[in-house]
Amino acid sequence: MDFPNASNISSVFSVIAPLLIAGAFLWVVLRTESRHVLLSRLWQLVHGKQEISDPQVRAFVDEQTSLISFRMFAGVPVASLKEAHQLIEWTKLNGVQMRTLSVCGELFDTELRQVRVHKLPSGFSQAWRLSGLFIAVAISFLSVIGLFSSQSLFSLKSTDRYFWGSATEVKPLWPLLGAPALKATHCSQAASENASRTTFSEQEVGILCGVLKSEGAAEFMKKTLSEQRWSLVVLIAFALWMCWLGLIAWAAGFAAHSLAKRNIDPTLPDSQLSLDLGT
Repeated sequence: MDFPNASNISSVFSVIAPLLIAGAFLWVVLRTESRHVLLSRLWQLVHGKQEISDPQVRAFVDEQTSLISFRMFAGVPVASLKEAHQLIEWTKLNGVQMRTLSVCGELFDTELRQVRVHKLPSGFSQAWRLSGLFIAVAISFLSVIGLFSSQSLFSLKSTDRYFWGSATEVKPLWPLLGAPALKATHCSQAASENASRTTFSEQEVGILCGVLKSEGAAEFMKKTLSEQRWSLVVLIAFALWMCWLGLIAWAAGFAAHSLAKRNIDPTLPDSQLSLDLGT
């Protein structure tokens, strides 16, 4: 299958648009840890905007809507609306951004309003996550560059030599810059002359010139380039996913360590201890 171009991007988007919408709903469900949004939409689809007649049921649904709204916008999976109210008050009193708690993820206990110190990643673990993130970013960057290349990557099985190739020329993989190319027009010259001018051996020059002068070279190169681009698209998607996971993991550890160093009192000013005084 040929690699898509600008002429058919709109048709491709029309096909994947429903998948994007479904993915958005799935993301909301995962973020809020509830199907309340989907059920609410289905209810409105069947009954319209008609309010629930029973006051207790209506109050319950409104409370669930408020709870899910907090989870959605704050990104903090609190267990109840009361817990959300307490967390909002605590962040305001101590100058803590709700976004920081969201980044901390499971490293922050929303009920106790404190960092789970026993789960904090070590400095070595944080450094390993950061290095993995940089590697994933580098792979993504190089893959994007390769996506717009007009040459494909090949290898000679007889010599295990890697090279870039197109319908008109081949170029050794290394050095990356300034490597002399072997063009189809050069194949009329002696193999020894081409070998001395390029970094290919005489044996490799003979094999490569045979490929360049073959009738199916152009079609073969085109097909290979299309397959390579599709492979790069998959690699880019995987590398970006790894970038996201690495960034989330490292950021959670960094935010949790920073918050733990502040040693903030988890209690609220108006909180009272429950004392069993007996009778």
